[in-house]
Amino acid sequence: MKARWEFAALASAAVVGICLPASAQSARELALAAPNEQQEADYRVIAARCGTPAFEKAFFLHSRAAVAAGLVSKGRDPADVEKSIAARRRSPLVLVATPSDCPSQLAQLKELQKQRSDAMRSTRGSRSRSG
Repeated sequence: MKARWEFAALASAAVVGICLPASAQSARELALAAPNEQQEADYRVIAARCGTPAFEKAFFLHSRAAVAAGLVSKGRDPADVEKSIAARRRSPLVLVATPSDCPSQLAQLKELQKQRSDAMRSTRGSRSRSG
């Protein structure tokens, strides 16, 4: 009876030991990607709260393109990043307390869109030259 328990404990320890490094690595990668994904979720909420419906739609599409281009989280599957962003959405009242905060928030989002457009353009240009 004791031998059977020791074998089970040893086998369990071996399985845990084998699985632990892989899960630890993915947890580390997720921890590094989390701030960027949380920020992206916050940007989308701010666009919805402060912008017009047309601005919100345009920002959302632009945001998805940035995720697909790897500008939000490098080296991760864009579908996983999108799921993470959707799960991280917070209440708009936490991010934008009053409507008077909206003009500065919208200016920040427009600047972000401009920077990302430039980054995506330069990435596409370097790919077409090398390809």
